[in-house]
Amino acid sequence: MSKILGLDLGTNSIGWAITEQREDGYTLLDRGVDIFQEGVNRTKTGEEPMVSVRTDARATRRHYFRRRLRKIELLKVLVANDFCPKISEEALYEWRRYKRYPMDEAFMAWLRTNESCNPYLDRYKALTQVLDLNIVAHRYSLGRALYHLAQRRGFLSNRKDSLSDEDGKVVGSIKRLDEDMRAANCTYLGEFYYRLYLSGMKIRTGDGYGYAGRVAHYEKEFNAICDKQQLSDDLREAFHRAIFFQRTLKSQKGLVGTCTFEKGKARCPISHPRFEEYRMLSFINNIKIKTPSDGSLRALNADEISMILPLFFRKSKEHFDFEDIAKKLAGGKKHTYGYIDCKEDVTYRFNYKMSQTVSGSPVTTALRTLFGEDWLNTMCSLYVKGVGKSEEQILNDVWHARFSFNDDDRLACWARENLQLNDEQAEEFVNIPMKQGYAALSLNAINKILPYLRTGYRYDEAVYIANLERVVPASLWSDTQKREDIIDDVCSTIVDYSENHKMYNCTKKQAIDNMLLDNYGISLEKSARLYEPSRVETYAKAQPNANGKIRLGSPRTSSVRNPMAMRALFRLRALVNKLLDDGKIDPKTKINIEFARGLNDANVRAAIERYQRENAARHSKDAEEIKRIYKEECGKDITPSSDDILKYQLWKEQNFQCLYTGENIGICDFVGANPRFDIEHTVPRSRGGDNSQQNKTLCECDFNRRVKREKLPADLANHAEIIARIETLGWAKEIEKLETQIEICNRRAKSATTKEAKDRAIQDRHYLRMKLDYLRGKFKRFTMTEVPEGFSNRQGVDIGIIGRYAKLYLETVFHRVFTVKGATTAAFRKMWGLQEEYAKKERVNHVHHCIDAVTIACIGSGAYAKWAQYQRDEERYYWDKNKKPDIEKPWATFTEDVKSLVDTLLVSHHTANKLPKHSRKILRVRGKVQRNANGEALYAQGDTARASLHQQTFYGAIKRDDEVKFVVRKALDSLQPTDVGKIIDNAVRECVEVAIEREGFKEAISKPICFNEAKGVYIKKVRIYASGVTNPIHLKEHRDKSRFEHKRKYYVANDSNYCMAIYEGRDVNGRIKRSFAIVNNLDAVKFYNGKTNRNDLVPLSNDDELTLKYNLRIGMMVLFYKDSPEELYECSRSGLTKRLYKITGMAADGRIIFTYHQEAREEKSISAECGKGISKVDVDNPAARLRLTIGNLKMYVEGYDFDLSVTGEIRFKH
Repeated sequence: MSKILGLDLGTNSIGWAITEQREDGYTLLDRGVDIFQEGVNRTKTGEEPMVSVRTDARATRRHYFRRRLRKIELLKVLVANDFCPKISEEALYEWRRYKRYPMDEAFMAWLRTNESCNPYLDRYKALTQVLDLNIVAHRYSLGRALYHLAQRRGFLSNRKDSLSDEDGKVVGSIKRLDEDMRAANCTYLGEFYYRLYLSGMKIRTGDGYGYAGRVAHYEKEFNAICDKQQLSDDLREAFHRAIFFQRTLKSQKGLVGTCTFEKGKARCPISHPRFEEYRMLSFINNIKIKTPSDGSLRALNADEISMILPLFFRKSKEHFDFEDIAKKLAGGKKHTYGYIDCKEDVTYRFNYKMSQTVSGSPVTTALRTLFGEDWLNTMCSLYVKGVGKSEEQILNDVWHARFSFNDDDRLACWARENLQLNDEQAEEFVNIPMKQGYAALSLNAINKILPYLRTGYRYDEAVYIANLERVVPASLWSDTQKREDIIDDVCSTIVDYSENHKMYNCTKKQAIDNMLLDNYGISLEKSARLYEPSRVETYAKAQPNANGKIRLGSPRTSSVRNPMAMRALFRLRALVNKLLDDGKIDPKTKINIEFARGLNDANVRAAIERYQRENAARHSKDAEEIKRIYKEECGKDITPSSDDILKYQLWKEQNFQCLYTGENIGICDFVGANPRFDIEHTVPRSRGGDNSQQNKTLCECDFNRRVKREKLPADLANHAEIIARIETLGWAKEIEKLETQIEICNRRAKSATTKEAKDRAIQDRHYLRMKLDYLRGKFKRFTMTEVPEGFSNRQGVDIGIIGRYAKLYLETVFHRVFTVKGATTAAFRKMWGLQEEYAKKERVNHVHHCIDAVTIACIGSGAYAKWAQYQRDEERYYWDKNKKPDIEKPWATFTEDVKSLVDTLLVSHHTANKLPKHSRKILRVRGKVQRNANGEALYAQGDTARASLHQQTFYGAIKRDDEVKFVVRKALDSLQPTDVGKIIDNAVRECVEVAIEREGFKEAISKPICFNEAKGVYIKKVRIYASGVTNPIHLKEHRDKSRFEHKRKYYVANDSNYCMAIYEGRDVNGRIKRSFAIVNNLDAVKFYNGKTNRNDLVPLSNDDELTLKYNLRIGMMVLFYKDSPEELYECSRSGLTKRLYKITGMAADGRIIFTYHQEAREEKSISAECGKGISKVDVDNPAARLRLTIGNLKMYVEGYDFDLSVTGEIRFKH
């Protein structure tokens, strides 16, 4: 007997089941489902990290704070030198610390803009007139001009990889500004803007001048003003620092991952010349060529490598196609080279396709251009600080200077002083492009691998050899002959394993370890230090805790940055450790784990969603076409089934013919009763074929039953005819077209200048890859002569990020961990009669996770053999109409038992209560870690608001009929039809309504609506009543006070409530009396700010002397009873299952929203069934959603009356 734990791990769920395997079958011991939050937020446009809203808001706050700080620093200089009205130090401190703007009347008058006084006029005067600085008005005018520069001067980019011209919004706007300034004969920006101001044109955004150059425009104008006004050097320097100072960006070194091979080393930047050499040689050494004099593919020789090396050092091509290499090696003759499998008659063949993208060496190229071909020796000879340093140390010094300097002038000065360059050469050094990004390996590991790559070893060989010195005893390694023998043996083992891997009952790494042990007596412990090309970061074996028990430790690893994956791994730890604590499993338990296909990165998921949307749209379109064509050709109406639609799609793919017989097919031949053509599996299911559309063909039924049966297409006598028919379909051309498009996407991604552009290119690539994989898989099935190992479902191993790390993580405790492919689970569900039930529950009820887990737990080695036999029997039944095959299930009542899980399954829901918890951060001052007397790092208590405090929209307030109403300004093109009647201004509303009546709603709001043609007034935004906002939060006061009280505040809508305190007591008649108090997120954050471990957010009693009974939060679980709590103690598990709900909402009117614990439908579906919620509890017939007042609460609450464990066990507390 042995236990098996089946795990169905998803992005926000874990289904689990424990079975016991015996000789006569399985027994289900336990099962459950744990639901938790995803690591990402779902938005209308896709998804984003859960912290992105908070961090984006924090970045905005910091941006405003630094702008405010810049203005304050400039005002200090202006006030000290009498260039603006006096402002006290206290007023400036209040503005800096508490955002209380100085409201001094003279200062506000100095800032105020009107027709006779505005900052553009002040800047123009400062540029064109010599002001008399003995006159206060002139001094104030100059001060206002400088203050305006501080307000507008913008941000100076520190990007090192954007030195060349790039097409973008900012650069395009600056170029257009320069052109217009030249056309207007203006030298300085202030001069040009003043002319625009006089002409009545908007300057900042209305006419496209949203961006100006920090150095080219603002600093140029500042210098011109200082020169014109003959300011002293000290004053000029003080003004320049106050206006243009920009703090150095915080170092990101702490975010750089560690080396795959050497955990203590940071990854190497991809701009380092040694990485460029490593990347180049890894590619070159893997190139295989077949010339007219070769019988097969071979590696390049030294002459051929020398011939192609210059291609990697071209300034004009940072990336290029492999065709450049092929053309060079083929003597420059076109049409004489191609891919190894290309059908053209070519004399030079390669193992890479001509469209393969190859990366050049841009930094090395720039250094060769500057210092010559022998650039490294020349650079070392010029470096004045190179005495006593090695070649590698000097290279690192020079590269690090270029990589780390943010100031171009300082870098140029450094180059002149340390590399003895002239001004022109120093400028060239400054302009060396530094591509951002990091390799997977450290510089230390790369330098170990490089010597072997330089001698011609392939990457996989060089990696295994690179760290041999640390593995082999010094006595052997110091002997040149023995060292060469060991290296030769390692390489021979690698080659032999590649050619005869089936003879090895181990991995390639284990084969090398065994060779070293057998031939040289090197222990496995020492050989574990070898680098391994396919290595991923591993977890250390779990050690017994203080109680002598082995438990899963932290799943954190520097290699996993995916928040969705990390959230799932932490919940996996909680579940597995609980099962270990309860004694339900132990380290000897076998683990079968399946991973959801949705655990990819955001770009892959976006591509999948696009692919699925298009398939869904095509599905609907095909259904309509079937109806129409079938009516025309067969004279009958039909409602197409999903099988009919699939046949129709295969029919079109096959160009309306049977690929096996060549017979033309009409729609009446496969749709309707008794079809002559039906779906067949290209690779029979009994031989490992899957059930995907890739593996399906529309085939003549008689041919399938009589001839094809269990054969592969390649086994058929007319295989050549089948391939000839496929060639006429154009699949090969479509495959080539898709490959070309994918390579274009690769180039787009590499050359993208913005994250958005790069993401679009990557998403397009993944989308095209799915289409390519479909066609390739389709074609491959017609050409394979045997089913390759790993093709069948039972050999599938998920390669997603969680698939890699969860298996490694579980192996720290458990001895036997196996992965199961999702398609395999689906096949067994169908065979065991669960698919129909699963389809009902999928995305509707969380129980489907448990159904999968039970299925996974029952998939053993013997089950695969039974599955294959079932497929053979099913195909024979289809061909010969024999007895329908019997299905051997894990136990006799398996299907019925699994279907009944819904009656007794208590779903655990985990909702983290993070709001009161503040992080502790290492205390740094100007980037330096602060330590105590013992050298230990000091920590500062954080005060992060870990919740959305309010909605982002600001509302205004107006008074109508002595009632304050709240309004919001909306862009015209964002209006909804229901918004038109809410427009406040009657004239504006009538104008909009006339336009809508004349042009239609969508057309009318898509552009500004003319309000007054004579004056050129157009409606672009409108104010509307915010009907849903009746009791907003008074966030803060406006800087400029209105004479109306209701207009002095910023109003925002509450986003979410943190908790609801329920108070209970009895009135004079002894009846239960209740009241409540709501605490929203904003108030809760204010309370917890700077406090930890506080439990007094709400008082223990209220003004009515009622006692606090519950403090409810969203995510808490409750058990409802009908008459008294004693019912719950007497309930069976199925009875408790009907009474368990989760709190999902709390309204200001005291009503609480509860959602049934098994409910998995989306909001739209639940609302269609229950509206806002059912107002009465039926403990025998659970509703999807309840909406109850505090007077109707007959319930036990999690944490107060009972605990619900991660395994779904309820323990009553009293």
